[in-house]
Amino acid sequence: MKYREQLLDLILDENDDAMMEWIQKQPLIEQPDIFRELKEIVEEIANENGDNANEIVEGFENFNKEIDNYEEKILDEKLAEANYMMALDDQEKVAKQMFEAVEGVREYVIECITTKAPNAAEMRELSKHIIKFEVDAGIYKPENWSAIQ
Repeated sequence: MKYREQLLDLILDENDDAMMEWIQKQPLIEQPDIFRELKEIVEEIANENGDNANEIVEGFENFNKEIDNYEEKILDEKLAEANYMMALDDQEKVAKQMFEAVEGVREYVIECITTKAPNAAEMRELSKHIIKFEVDAGIYKPENWSAIQ
């Protein structure tokens, strides 16, 4: 029982709020285990004292279910957080690929214009759209286009 000593100290403490304050400071994922240990300790103390032991134990009947529900909510939150982080990573990868594609297209467009390729006029028009995209995306650098401006 990892938290036994700390929980016993808090049970014997005169400050009623100290235990909940301490539990709330613990990592979220460990809190259900702390509550399970607390339940076991209270049941042990009740059985040792013998007085009202059955009433105290009966008071904890739904506690296991509540702990399980709390743990499930924590795990759901951790899963959602992990899914969110994976989605952000995927988004960053796609954005990187998109910007790399824009860079490749920019190089091709500049080459067509500077070499006066048959499609140079169309490429000049396309360059305006690419520049607007770069400006809107916050990646525009005038030096990238200096060869045709």
